[in-house]
Amino acid sequence: MESLKIGGNISYRNWLCRFCFLLIFGSLIYYFVSHTLISQLHSPVLKFASTDLTYWVFHIIHIPGLISGNPVIAVTFDILLIGSCMLVICFPEKRFWARIFFVLYFIYFVIYNSFGMHHVHSRIGILLLSAPFLIRDEEGFVIFWQGLRYYVCYIYSSAFLWKLFRGSWLYGEQGILIIKKNLTPYIYFNPRSVLSQVYYFLFRYPVLPDILMKTGFLMEGFFILGFFTKRFDNYLFLFSILLTLGFVFMADALFFEIAFLAIVFYKNDVAMVYTREIYVANP
Repeated sequence: MESLKIGGNISYRNWLCRFCFLLIFGSLIYYFVSHTLISQLHSPVLKFASTDLTYWVFHIIHIPGLISGNPVIAVTFDILLIGSCMLVICFPEKRFWARIFFVLYFIYFVIYNSFGMHHVHSRIGILLLSAPFLIRDEEGFVIFWQGLRYYVCYIYSSAFLWKLFRGSWLYGEQGILIIKKNLTPYIYFNPRSVLSQVYYFLFRYPVLPDILMKTGFLMEGFFILGFFTKRFDNYLFLFSILLTLGFVFMADALFFEIAFLAIVFYKNDVAMVYTREIYVANP
């Protein structure tokens, strides 16, 4: 069975792979600019493995220290990480490069979180997004990709349920308190910026950030529908982007890697046709 074509010359899976890894490549460039690649951590010593057994195993066998503590190895690791991502973009049909990238990024993920003294949940988005492309057969890829869609629904709907049962959405000043807690340093050091003026305006009218917070809360709840139907996937795609922007504006939390996962809701009409072709060819 020949895979569904996009534009007549590239399979849907390969198009999806190339697009996703272009997003990932952009994130790696951001890591380089923000000095958070392994070679830019300057041989860190303090670490925080928390109670995560995977992190403890890595540190017991000294993988993080071996890579980050040696400048040559650290630079080589970063080159391999970025290079493997570029090779996936150039050769999306070659599963080997996607698997190499996944292993390297998983190691980077553990090292960065260990020496960053905080487990950054947003960067898990890269691992989740790249995982389906490790699967060789088409049917397995379809199942994995649809499973990822349901997991993204779980991410947002669980956040909705957490707020719902805690009752934070009932507190009228929750929105303005979120801004004050997270944006005070920015406003203090940038009192004359345009963004600070926007926050000053919101301080005078606290009902507005409360409306923004509750709007985001309802958007998260909308993802519950994604477990039962794909009819609203276009809205879920949009909400995934808007929620990420809202996190930055309200809480100074940049979760752009999680925003990449919005792709699981994009063009699902094409994905469903692709899925039907797979199952027709492999009943």
